[in-house]
Amino acid sequence: GSGKTHSIVGDMQSEEGHGVLPRFVKGLFRIAQQRVEEDAEVTIKITMSMIELYMEKVRDLLVPRVRGQEPESLEIHEDQNRKVFIRNASVHSVLSYERVMELLSLGNGNRQTAETKMNEMSSRSHSVVQFTVSQIFDSLERRDIESVVSLVDLAGSERQGKTETTGQQFEEAKKINQSLLMLGRALNSFSDSRGESFVSLRDSKLTRLLSESFGGNSKTWMLATVSPAQFNAGETTSTLEYAQNALCITNKAEVNRLQKSLENAELKKLACILEGRIDNLDRNLKALEQEELELKSEEEALLTAIAAAARGSENLTAIGIRTASIRESCSALKDEIQRLQSSSVAKVGRFVGRCGVSLASVMRGEKMPMTLPITLDANTVGRLHIQLFPLENDGFVKAHSLKFCLNVVGASQLPLAQEYVCQYCFQFDEDENWYKTQSASGTEPLWNFLKQFDLVDLSPEIENCFQVEHVFLFEVFAYD
Repeated sequence: GSGKTHSIVGDMQSEEGHGVLPRFVKGLFRIAQQRVEEDAEVTIKITMSMIELYMEKVRDLLVPRVRGQEPESLEIHEDQNRKVFIRNASVHSVLSYERVMELLSLGNGNRQTAETKMNEMSSRSHSVVQFTVSQIFDSLERRDIESVVSLVDLAGSERQGKTETTGQQFEEAKKINQSLLMLGRALNSFSDSRGESFVSLRDSKLTRLLSESFGGNSKTWMLATVSPAQFNAGETTSTLEYAQNALCITNKAEVNRLQKSLENAELKKLACILEGRIDNLDRNLKALEQEELELKSEEEALLTAIAAAARGSENLTAIGIRTASIRESCSALKDEIQRLQSSSVAKVGRFVGRCGVSLASVMRGEKMPMTLPITLDANTVGRLHIQLFPLENDGFVKAHSLKFCLNVVGASQLPLAQEYVCQYCFQFDEDENWYKTQSASGTEPLWNFLKQFDLVDLSPEIENCFQVEHVFLFEVFAYD
């Protein structure tokens, strides 16, 4: 090997031997601390993820591996702003240089390596370590800033004739060389000032992951490592051509300022449902009013017939009975119209009940289902079924952090309805979350909603509050 991985990581046991990544992380935390001290309105959050591209499969390096089991293959997607991201890749909040080094050691241990004739520890995959730095301002007049830094360690391109690989290693080499070939073509395309060549970045997962680095909204540095041996002259020439083409690419970096948004997609969805029900009520109201007019017209016609037959008509009694029946129908329709006219939007969905729970069981390390009583409108008691359980062996870990999971399973003993909506509010972050389910006639709601929480820097006051206060509040609504 020419030293690519060593240049990125270096000697983890010696500070003088640190590579690019450890030195970058130290500088990142130093600048972040200085930024917070200079600006009292800013809060800086740093997260880390680490993936590898092996045999054209994207795999999470920070997820523990199970012996004999193939790691999960993740998918590459684009968000609404056409930015590339890895769906379901784990994201870890990092508060210190030491925590980053722990995760880096875990990821490097999971990375695919193998011995070849040219390298005892050859990297058989491309690895990407990504840091997301979010600067969040207290003032609504200042937009938040988000920066993403990706450090990429490419797998080595070793020719089969030299490495004499066979079997699985030969297949690995083919995939590595194919992805590096597509990367080289992409560099050629973007460095062509005449614009005569075009290469689709979607042809390879490596070029798609690095798409923002080619003339996009980023600043890109490329470190090319070569071997001084005459035996590797061909690889050295190819590497220098890579570097020369990369030098000709011009990027257009802009600050990623995030627009603060107070809208909630689930609330919008619920508002659409309510608006649709209001439209249905309006249509029903107009239909009832039209029916009332028709009944009044029929009543007038019958009264006219009664007056004409008043002096001895044999059908007088039958007409009187019919008239009384119509009057009763009109009275019932008027009552229904008045009831609909007095209904408010709040009555479209009738309130069922609410309840709350603390995090005492989580902080005791307990893992068990819970059944919470919810008070209904009719002063009866329904049941909300949830699960709260820690994701660590103990409740609190170092630095006063808490990692746990909430699972809202369903509810029972509720008035039967066609649709149920449940919302919960976690007092710690004051976000409200809505989720709903449609139930068949005569069945009870099942949501099976699962969410993970990772809380850090908890003060003793917050720890005590978690144990004694209802920090999770739940509300259940039903719609007919």
